[in-house]
Amino acid sequence: MHRKVIHWWHGRREKFYRQNRWHLVLDISLVILIILLIGIALRLASYNPQIMSALNLDRYINIDKQIEKNLSLKVEANVKQAVVTDNEDIVLEINYVNDGDVNIDQINIKPDFNSAAFRLEDLTTSNLNEQQFIESKFLILKNIEVGASGQVFLTVKWSTLKQDFPRSVDWRLKMSYAGNQQEVVKDLVLPSVKISSAVNLEANIYFHSPQGDQLGIGPLPPIVGIPTTYWLIVKADNSGNELKDFVFSANLAPGVELSGEESLLAGKYSYNKELRRLIWQIDSLDADGGDYIANFGLDFTPVSEQVGNNAMILSNLQYRLFDTWTNTEILGSLNNLDSSLPADHLNRGSGVVEAE
Repeated sequence: MHRKVIHWWHGRREKFYRQNRWHLVLDISLVILIILLIGIALRLASYNPQIMSALNLDRYINIDKQIEKNLSLKVEANVKQAVVTDNEDIVLEINYVNDGDVNIDQINIKPDFNSAAFRLEDLTTSNLNEQQFIESKFLILKNIEVGASGQVFLTVKWSTLKQDFPRSVDWRLKMSYAGNQQEVVKDLVLPSVKISSAVNLEANIYFHSPQGDQLGIGPLPPIVGIPTTYWLIVKADNSGNELKDFVFSANLAPGVELSGEESLLAGKYSYNKELRRLIWQIDSLDADGGDYIANFGLDFTPVSEQVGNNAMILSNLQYRLFDTWTNTEILGSLNNLDSSLPADHLNRGSGVVEAE
């Protein structure tokens, strides 16, 4: 190679440079110009790489090269509930658009939980058709043309497998789609959904306790003009999150008064005489539950207008409390309680008022 360069130099010198020095000057000028142009091109490329792409030099290098078409799918998912109860259905709003260069033959979408404490039970949607259906717990969408878009409201049915499950649903969408002999697999992280505490409140009237012990005093069935003492037992059960500011309240019906006997295993109570409203309050309930029970003696004296009927004992039973994990208030109501004693297994149905 070195000898070829020397030979070329000597040949050019004998043929051009010795006869006319301008040939040497011209060659040197051209070499300098080429070096300057290369330097300017490298400078531009380092300053803005898109300039080289804009030149599209590839078509000059290989004019027969085919342009690769892009397979692309844009998916957005919104969760309709920020808070759910345990095992409550969750609704997903899924929006999609084929923003690539080729038609998509099929899209497979499936929710996937990050924790093994949860299990996907089923998927449902209202607008099923030949191009959109559910199979083996997958949402399947078919034949999405370039630029086409759509929306699906997907109802997710799930369950918990462990009692000590996390107090939020952390999950994602597992997706795959194919077209033009290409396939893409990717995940989309979904917003977390907090799980509210499992709260159960029971309020019942007894003459005999569930264990068979006599609590009440007086005639049963009740008799006009003669007091019968019942016991109201209220139980609050909690499992899941820390709760606070629990309040239970109920109105005493006409002819019903507090006997003055009560037993509270938690909290405190008060009575509004003007409104005839009994109120039981607890500052906080542990996430693991506890003995949250209140017992109240109630004296009921029937009147003649109630003969032949079960008499109302308590009405407008309401409760409320605050879930500190989900930052939500839980509200609820219970059925009115009468003298029929539905929860008293020994005296159920013995509440019809008699004249004598």
